[in-house]
Amino acid sequence: MTDTSLALRHVQRHNQISIRLHYLREGAWHRLYAQHWNERGFCFFHTQPLPAGTLGFKRSLQPFEGELVWTHASQDETQVTEMLLNEAIHRHADRMSSQPAMQQRLMRLMRVQGMADAKRQVLTALGGVADLAMVQQDLRLRMQEVLFQSGVRVDSAVWSAVVADALALGSVVQDLERWSGRLGPG
Repeated sequence: MTDTSLALRHVQRHNQISIRLHYLREGAWHRLYAQHWNERGFCFFHTQPLPAGTLGFKRSLQPFEGELVWTHASQDETQVTEMLLNEAIHRHADRMSSQPAMQQRLMRLMRVQGMADAKRQVLTALGGVADLAMVQQDLRLRMQEVLFQSGVRVDSAVWSAVVADALALGSVVQDLERWSGRLGPG
């Protein structure tokens, strides 16, 4: 490990929100949520092994490249549960095109990590009891699969702009948490 890579490991990482991106694999775009991110890169979870090296990413229609620098297998039930809850919330948000304010609130909730109980409460309030049952069923299935976590190093103006936007949104989330004690009903 070089002095530069050691120094990069100590740059502050953020995780107050996840950043929704896509990565290019075998000619198709796949969704991911960047976690533990900073201006130099991020981590993400995926279900298929990826080769080390350069990988294409995009945020909205803005493409950029990153270097996949490490990967390891992970079986964290808490993270898998939250990922499944986010998918269920996303399905509800997609159906709320006539309620753009609610749709945006749901999308912001999906990006906040560590709030599985609040996300369950929101799904219940939205009538998503079937979604909650499906989350439990999918959790059992997904825990039998290998989940990979990878780290990406990025040097891109597009990624820098994404990080700046996420930091601005993240500060709003932190303010809300500070003011209310946490997002969602207690």
